[in-house]
Amino acid sequence: MNWRRGLFRLWIVGTVLFVIAVAFVSYSEIKADFDVVARASKPEVTLSFIAEFRQQYPEYNSLTDAQLLEAVYEKFYSDVPREQFEKRISENISASDKAVKFQGQLHEFPADFTDEQIATALKSTIKNPWVSVGEAVAIAVGIPLAALALGASLVWAFSGFAAKRP
Repeated sequence: MNWRRGLFRLWIVGTVLFVIAVAFVSYSEIKADFDVVARASKPEVTLSFIAEFRQQYPEYNSLTDAQLLEAVYEKFYSDVPREQFEKRISENISASDKAVKFQGQLHEFPADFTDEQIATALKSTIKNPWVSVGEAVAIAVGIPLAALALGASLVWAFSGFAAKRP
């Protein structure tokens, strides 16, 4: 019986099963990371008080900001003269931070941030999907190689105890 050949074949089978298991476990996370990058849409900039209103009243999410302001006026401020309502809104606009909806999440930035500064900050929120692929490959290759090295060194060490053949 050849122990070295048998253990090496066992290592090959174990490695193939381990690589399949790592691919199975990692697939959904890696696919999600690539989908996020593929869907990286243009950020929607709005004012924070409008974004807060949209969170409180999600039925208005289908309206543009201008349509939303009109609907708010008609529903909540119809008893106030239009000029007074517009004055209140313009005060809120000048004092309001920028709220940016990007990939389903709301990010707030100071009102004096430029579009370039906002874009730079939002790029840092996107995870590089190739990092996930690299981590999965490192696990799928590194652990079996470590097992091979350990097994080979143990076989070499135990072969020193074998009886000498005449």
